[in-house]
Amino acid sequence: MKALLLTSALSLVIFVAGCNNSPAAPVPGPPGPQGQVGQTGQTGDTGQTGDRGRMGYNGDTGQTGQSGDRGEAGDKGDRGRTGDSGQTGRTGDSGQAGRTGDEGAQGQAAPCPAGEHRSTDHDSGRASCVRD
Repeated sequence: MKALLLTSALSLVIFVAGCNNSPAAPVPGPPGPQGQVGQTGQTGDTGQTGDRGRMGYNGDTGQTGQSGDRGEAGDKGDRGRTGDSGQTGRTGDSGQAGRTGDEGAQGQAAPCPAGEHRSTDHDSGRASCVRD
């Protein structure tokens, strides 16, 4: 502890003595270590839009294309419409006159309708239908 007290007193004396004396300018020491990298700067403002480009030249005409393939066969056509009526034929020649036929036999009297019956008149001999 005495040694510590003694060392402290000696340091104080040297310090005070050094402050009162103006010695010559001190000699600079060696350079210090490299500092840390600074922060990234802010993004700059967007630049102005550039001028419009000039119009290009017209291109050359293209080559003629190849011929297309042959098409497929078409569909079957629709059925045709009915034809117009033919012209009226000419009148035929008159036929030959027929022969007179034989006289027919006496036919039977027709039946009477329902609800009637046949009756013969005694004076004339003629038959007729009368009501039942």
